[in-house]
Amino acid sequence: MSLSYEHFIKKYQLDDFKVGLELKGHDKVNFYNNLNAIIKSICKILDKLTNITSLRGGQVLMSLAKLQAEQSVVNKTDIKKCLNIDRLEKLMHAFDYLEQQNYIKVERKTKKFHILKLNEANNPDFKLLEEIVQKFWTSPEEDKERAQKWRDSK
Repeated sequence: MSLSYEHFIKKYQLDDFKVGLELKGHDKVNFYNNLNAIIKSICKILDKLTNITSLRGGQVLMSLAKLQAEQSVVNKTDIKKCLNIDRLEKLMHAFDYLEQQNYIKVERKTKKFHILKLNEANNPDFKLLEEIVQKFWTSPEEDKERAQKWRDSK
């Protein structure tokens, strides 16, 4: 099982500035092992992203990870909007490839409406990907909105 970033922070009280981090003996070894586990998970995630043959596959995974926390249902159009892409056809190869590689699950409701989910059962590292993306990644749509607000403020 993959260690969660949030669990790691809480376990060692890294976000509590009133308490000093003092690790001795077994706790120090556990801290080091947990930190290594997180770093190895990040490396596995990056390896998966870089081995995706579709140019947009990594972007689709990151968008799905970001949107899954914000919305209960994520479809292909939501991904397209998040990536600020004009036509869904540009992403179809990525969706097909990610489904074939078992990175995502596609639940076909109708001919044109498909619900997407990260396949965390086969890829437990995706839990950490989800946490990192939600906290640190800004989507092209968010960048566009931020730029628009900046333009409007001038």
